[in-house]
Amino acid sequence: MKKYTVAAVALVAVFSGSAMAEGSKIEKSTLINASKNTLTNTQAIGRNSAASTGSINVVGSKVEKSTVINASKNTLTNTQAIGRDSVANTGSIDIR
Repeated sequence: MKKYTVAAVALVAVFSGSAMAEGSKIEKSTLINASKNTLTNTQAIGRNSAASTGSINVVGSKVEKSTVINASKNTLTNTQAIGRDSVANTGSIDIR
């Protein structure tokens, strides 16, 4: 298993639209979502589909002794998850 220390995810979220970590260990870190989403349309349509805009997604990872801050600002956004097991996130922090 990989061990990552994330100091500031906000820059990644701003430049790529979303940040993802899977199967890692996040420890003594600060996860910050400071995305600004305006006039966005995020859709996950169909079985097992996922869509994220301005979000931080941590799936299958262990988060310990960390601070999670969601300072996302969303204006006129449309987020839809249609279909079995579909997930759509806008300006959120999703830890599973």
